[in-house]
Amino acid sequence: MTFRRALSFLLFVLALVSWAPPASAHPYMLPGGREKDVLALFAPFTLGKEVAAGFALWSVSIDQQRIVVGLREPKGREARITLVHPDDDAARPEAPRSSSFVAARESTGDPEVEKAVAALLGALAQNDHGGLWIEPRPRAAPRSSGVAPIQARVAAYAAGQWGDLDGIVALFGFVALATVLAARLTRDEPAWIRGALAAIVFAGAATRLWLSPVSFLGAWPWTRLWPNVRAVADGPLLEAIAARAGGPFYLTDVITWTNFGYAAAMPLVLFGHATYLLRDPRAGLFAAFAVALLPQHIRFSRCEDAFIPSLVITSLSFALIHAWLRDPSRVFRIVAIACLPAALYTGYLLRPLNILFIVVYMAAVVSLHPESAPPVRRVIGVLVIAGMGALVFPVFLSTNEAAVQTALFSPGWLLNTGRAFLVPKLFVLTDPAVTPPVLVVLAAAGVILGYRAGERRLVVFLLGWLGIFTITHAFVMEDTMRPRYHLHLVVPFLLLGAIAVPWLWERRRAGIFVACGALLAAPLLHRGWIEDVGYTEMREHAFVQKAREIVPEGCTVIEYVGADAQAKALRFARIGERAGGKDRGKDRYRVVPAFAPGVSPEVTIEKPLDELLHDPPACLYLYEGLPCWFGKTEDEAYASTCSELRQTLGAEVVMQGEVPLAIYDRQNMPPGRRDGPNVTFWLSRARVEARAGETGKGRP
Repeated sequence: MTFRRALSFLLFVLALVSWAPPASAHPYMLPGGREKDVLALFAPFTLGKEVAAGFALWSVSIDQQRIVVGLREPKGREARITLVHPDDDAARPEAPRSSSFVAARESTGDPEVEKAVAALLGALAQNDHGGLWIEPRPRAAPRSSGVAPIQARVAAYAAGQWGDLDGIVALFGFVALATVLAARLTRDEPAWIRGALAAIVFAGAATRLWLSPVSFLGAWPWTRLWPNVRAVADGPLLEAIAARAGGPFYLTDVITWTNFGYAAAMPLVLFGHATYLLRDPRAGLFAAFAVALLPQHIRFSRCEDAFIPSLVITSLSFALIHAWLRDPSRVFRIVAIACLPAALYTGYLLRPLNILFIVVYMAAVVSLHPESAPPVRRVIGVLVIAGMGALVFPVFLSTNEAAVQTALFSPGWLLNTGRAFLVPKLFVLTDPAVTPPVLVVLAAAGVILGYRAGERRLVVFLLGWLGIFTITHAFVMEDTMRPRYHLHLVVPFLLLGAIAVPWLWERRRAGIFVACGALLAAPLLHRGWIEDVGYTEMREHAFVQKAREIVPEGCTVIEYVGADAQAKALRFARIGERAGGKDRGKDRYRVVPAFAPGVSPEVTIEKPLDELLHDPPACLYLYEGLPCWFGKTEDEAYASTCSELRQTLGAEVVMQGEVPLAIYDRQNMPPGRRDGPNVTFWLSRARVEARAGETGKGRP
């Protein structure tokens, strides 16, 4: 009876995780670089200018398959129009349309809003002469059922478009699936194993809440939004939660809490992975215990990077593979192989380099469990994994062309591999400042004991896994960034150590107690490294987060971005962005980028900077951050544009922070500088009244 209930629950989880509604999966897309053409569709209305009834054209957001247009009037009322392709599922026959677009929106019943919307759509109908959409691939014949063509849906999924799948539901589905796997693996085991596993999961979550720093620890942290987080931020469940909470959430909080949710699930997922692989729940329990208290994993559990959720999903994929190969229940094996594609696909989306796991997955299917996995299961497993590889590999090549060319035609980076294995700070598994030495001892013991016990396939598989990922991660040799990149070495490393646990349990049980004691102390012994956010980028993140509460709601912030032609690193744009709730598109600020040579014509902004300075808003701030130091010429001590802006605005400094120049990511190093002298961040408020008097545009 218990097994039937667990199986029913697992089937429910499968429906949640693998369900993909027929969203807008038509093959047409809007190419990049057409911002001017899109804005021309609304002529004579331009950004910031009134359309009708006091509503101004406030924003134009261009996505691959839709354009979201925002209207706003001075009292704060807003209206949104989503323009989609006529073949989009959101397009209704009765909706207003032009040559290229259909307006997908609900009527508000407000005559002033409807008047402004009608005026804007009238301009669109007059200016739209077609030619904006492109069809990158041959279109499949439409089905009579109205469901989007499967080819287009597959292409959309391979490109990282999750459709309408809610990110919270997906996370819950993965955790529930891991719970069912753990329940199955412990159903005939002593009760203390189930109790210990629950305690480990709870202790791991509590430790991360206590010690994990809430900061930016990845690359391009002000730009990236990983698919799993986007699915949470745009999902209906977060919107419902925000409605009950009384308002939307800051996107930065959504990012860190989503990452924490995945991090807290890691011990549970690794238990299933290790137990299936090593055929002993005691080994699985130790692997879960080790990752719950591993300093390297704790440090990155509440940052913005995708490595933590990547570990969870790839370990879950391994657990499903091993369940398919050797679980004694035929029904359970079928459910495992049915859930596998969703996990494989999600793991790839979280990080393109996870395409390497396709090789490791196939090696596991081909080489492991020869005593319990007949050839038919192996063939089916290989076909499922190879099919996923065939789906994502062309997309990987097209979206990572530069990296692939460097890897194939500039193999000098391979020389770094030797250094990566030999230099402790570069091979973090042997760095005592990062990894508890007891785990190194256990891993070595696991290699020896596994080899002697006849588990040569297993030992070679885990060592090969370690080697492949160490070599391919030799691209990055910075000792500051290396612990993050080596997170993907943690799982095979802990599995090697777990091989020794059953042997120690039977013969040297005191050794397990010593190892567990050392791991219990590890978070405190490594606390300084775990909480080390003293790098310049992390200090800037803390500065901007504090400044968020100083700059009033609805103000405009000018921010210098150096030579970034697309303004991808706007600090205040990310820190003020919101998600969830009816106002999820209403960010805290309006952020205007300033560029090294001037305002880039390729960037869609509310107002050109010159126009903004000529007629400034009532609340105007200037932020001078790290780009003022690295977005400069080598002969400048500080970007002249930043200081000139402050003088032009007559800005009064309201917040200032001086921090050491200790760069975490070398791409942020100022030209002609090395770590050493301090840098300063400034937040200033423009003296709008003084400027208005000078220009004759005084405000009451």
